[in-house]
Amino acid sequence: MAGFVGRFQRDIKTIFWLAAGVFVALSLVSFYPQDPSFNSRGNITEIHNWAGIIGSYLADSLYQLFGISAWLLVIGLFWLAKNNLKNEIKFFSPARFLWGLLIVLSLSSLVSVYFRDQSLFKFHIPLGGSIGAASAKGLEKVFNKGGCSVILWTLLLLMVMFYTEKPLTKLIPRFGFSWRWKVYYFLGKLKKFTLAGAHYFFDEIKSSLSSSGVKEVTVPSFCGDQESYEPQFKMNPYGEKENANVPTPRQQLKLNLTSPQKKKVEVKAKVVRKVENWMLPDINQLEDPPESRVKISERELREKGNTLLEKLKQFSIFGTIVDIRPGPAVTMFEFKPNADVKISRIIDLADDISLALSSESVRIIAPIPGRDVVGIETSNSLREQVFFKEIVADDEFWDQKMTLPIVLGRAANGDTSIVELRKMPHLLVAGTTGSGKSVFLVSALTGLLVKHSPKTLRLILIDPKQVDLATFSQIPHLLMPPIVTPKKAVTALRWAIKEMEKRYRTMSKFGARGLEGFNQIVSEFNPDEIKNHEEQNQRLKQDPSTALEDYYYQPLPYIVIVVEEFGDLMAVDKNNVEHTVIRLAQMARACGIHLILAMQSPRRDVITGLIKTNIPGRISFKVASKMDSRIILDESGAERLLAQGDMLFLAPGVAKPERNHGAWIQEKEVESVTRFWMKQGEPDFDPVAMRVLEGSGSEYGDPQLDGHGEMDSEMMEGMADEKYDEILAYVSTMKEVSASLLQRKFRLGYPRAARLIEIFEEQGVVGPANGSKPRQVLVDSYNDR
Repeated sequence: MAGFVGRFQRDIKTIFWLAAGVFVALSLVSFYPQDPSFNSRGNITEIHNWAGIIGSYLADSLYQLFGISAWLLVIGLFWLAKNNLKNEIKFFSPARFLWGLLIVLSLSSLVSVYFRDQSLFKFHIPLGGSIGAASAKGLEKVFNKGGCSVILWTLLLLMVMFYTEKPLTKLIPRFGFSWRWKVYYFLGKLKKFTLAGAHYFFDEIKSSLSSSGVKEVTVPSFCGDQESYEPQFKMNPYGEKENANVPTPRQQLKLNLTSPQKKKVEVKAKVVRKVENWMLPDINQLEDPPESRVKISERELREKGNTLLEKLKQFSIFGTIVDIRPGPAVTMFEFKPNADVKISRIIDLADDISLALSSESVRIIAPIPGRDVVGIETSNSLREQVFFKEIVADDEFWDQKMTLPIVLGRAANGDTSIVELRKMPHLLVAGTTGSGKSVFLVSALTGLLVKHSPKTLRLILIDPKQVDLATFSQIPHLLMPPIVTPKKAVTALRWAIKEMEKRYRTMSKFGARGLEGFNQIVSEFNPDEIKNHEEQNQRLKQDPSTALEDYYYQPLPYIVIVVEEFGDLMAVDKNNVEHTVIRLAQMARACGIHLILAMQSPRRDVITGLIKTNIPGRISFKVASKMDSRIILDESGAERLLAQGDMLFLAPGVAKPERNHGAWIQEKEVESVTRFWMKQGEPDFDPVAMRVLEGSGSEYGDPQLDGHGEMDSEMMEGMADEKYDEILAYVSTMKEVSASLLQRKFRLGYPRAARLIEIFEEQGVVGPANGSKPRQVLVDSYNDR
């Protein structure tokens, strides 16, 4: 046996070196970052590497240490097999092994110098490996890039000479005086070969593999401070989580080559769709988002980070970028300035930074609340669409604590953004044409319809434009038909005040502090108790002296009042609209009535001080000027937003607004949800509200509730004044009259006297105003009016 081995010793060694080369090549070409290794401890039970777990550990170590230069080991093993077959055993000398190792190190360092921002397989593995990155970093600190290149090229040439034991005169002709470009060409071909081989092998792997719970491959700790070698920041890529499913490189390639596929979105939370006699809509009626997503490359982010640092240095502002947070529409660079930098200097550079980054818009948050960094938000070159279905499918939307969820979309870092209307408890929305305001209102209403039946939610829609909310005109959730005229809008708001007062009267009777507590109490009534309360209510209504003391004895729904173009209402009847809105905003929260007021231009005469004080929840889309932004948000910044859903949300009790990108919902999705509800029932309008809107509303004994007729509500309010007839008789005896005269004569307040003068003018009793002069009386007697 010994003689047989000795006889074929050279062939055995040749086969051994050849097999080792093939084994290493298979390990490298089928490398999968989520396979078990020194840098990945996932829960994947199936090994993707074609060389098994040993190949997985070997490939990961070689790529992490040497990057693409690890393929020199394959070349070296094949070269050993070739020379062993030729009986050239001199390649085993220790010196030659050292020269070969130095060739690998110098080549890895050169790759790191010239291909700093590129990585293998897009999995954050430096192209030159960790050792190459660390050595390049150390040399560049001393010699910069130019000197570092000279040193490494010199070292590489010397090591090649020592390894091959051939003089330079024989090496240069072999390279044809173009050795540097051939090295570039070789590296490029080698990278393409590696990726192509990986794609081929990964195509054989089952595409249904689940890789949940896998940690991201990271640079090992012994490789030095990789983040400081790269531009001085780290990245928190949008959408990447520890438990996310990581597609293989082959799957990623397919996403780019095939037509867009739809990503099936399903609700993970347990949803009870049947509520008494109503069925909630199935979110499968909504449009699925595409399978492939728009993502910004790391290289682009790093280039922007470097450009940002260079621009700030030009203005003597020094610091580091500690984090980058890409989102669907914007990317936030967290910049930590040095201690001697004034924050105000950074804020003034927004336009300069926008120019340097070629960004549509730049917004600066100085500082980020609770942090020692400045947030610099820049628009992405490619914006990702946020789909409504993926937001309502989130578990947070179906949380029991989220009673009235308002769908915002996604935050600047890509997280799902949903807010609770009850906690705000009212909302102001502003945005110019095309900013996404109307789409937000539609998505907010659709989100409420997805979660609530008419048993738990009723709506009052005020839409002077008669366009934006027209889709919801026939749903059974409506308390009254959509309001399209300002006068009826005032009447509807006054009806809401009366409803609020009745609810508070009811809750006081049962000792409840809020709507939830009241509903809990009355839901426990037995049939006899319900019958007793019903009989008591009938007796109260039959007696005129107690007609206003009736109460509710069954669970009450939430009421959400949505006003589109609130500015138009204020322009037509500011006093009455402001009075009713402020009254509701101050008191309606506990009884389950909430307001959403939307407008195009947040002027001071529209959003008055009292309205702002009582409505702390605010959303601003893109507005026309800094002044508009300060009115709605108490600070500038909204004028720098992007169009089509980019918004700033200011929650109650929060110092700085948060940036969100609104969810896009198509018209056919809204129609699908509304048709679903319309098939289950027709609108069940409140009879009292309908009588009020039709002009016969005396249910509460208050003429202010009349919607229209011969006289409007303000005129009837004035005629209901207890001194109306007395004052009118007095005025008819005068030639001139003024509000101050009535104020002194009848001891009235000025607003009351001025209102009566205006009513007299509408009735033709007095003439129009003439500056500060008294008004002329146009009638001769009381009967002439």
